[in-house]
Amino acid sequence: MKSDSQAPADLIPLLRQQILLAQVRIMELEDARDEQAPRLEETTALLAAAQTLAEEQSDAAAHAEKVRVALQAEFDHLRHVQHLTNAALDTARADAASHLARNAELLSEVEKLHLLVRQLGEAERQHLSRQAALEAELARERSESAARATRIEQLDAEQRALKASRSWRWTAWLRSIERLLK
Repeated sequence: MKSDSQAPADLIPLLRQQILLAQVRIMELEDARDEQAPRLEETTALLAAAQTLAEEQSDAAAHAEKVRVALQAEFDHLRHVQHLTNAALDTARADAASHLARNAELLSEVEKLHLLVRQLGEAERQHLSRQAALEAELARERSESAARATRIEQLDAEQRALKASRSWRWTAWLRSIERLLK
């Protein structure tokens, strides 16, 4: 029996020693926690700031994409308008060139008629009616030519107005980028 009663008595100092060591370890851990708490708060604040910055950058990127899409749509529209204007201008120029060629032919014929009138006194009355008809056609062609020239000037003015517009000037850098990319 003596050995059984002595065994618990030997364990008590060992148990006290273990309790003291555990208390020391707890105090060490509390000290480490107190030292790490400001760093944890600092890290948490940095993470919150990084999250806010990431959200702001994401919003800015979304806005920039919307602006890019809108500018691309405006650029595409302006390109389409320019294409239509150029096509109309080319058509008007081709019409004017063909009418000018026709006018030149008519003028040549009128000159030939004048020569024939001088050479043929007898056929003068016949040629006078033909000459009058040709001059009327010439006048009509000149009138049409003048109208087409006016239309060309209007189209040129529209093209100049388009190129002088604010949106045309604002998107000039896009066209220059496009030319560089080609």
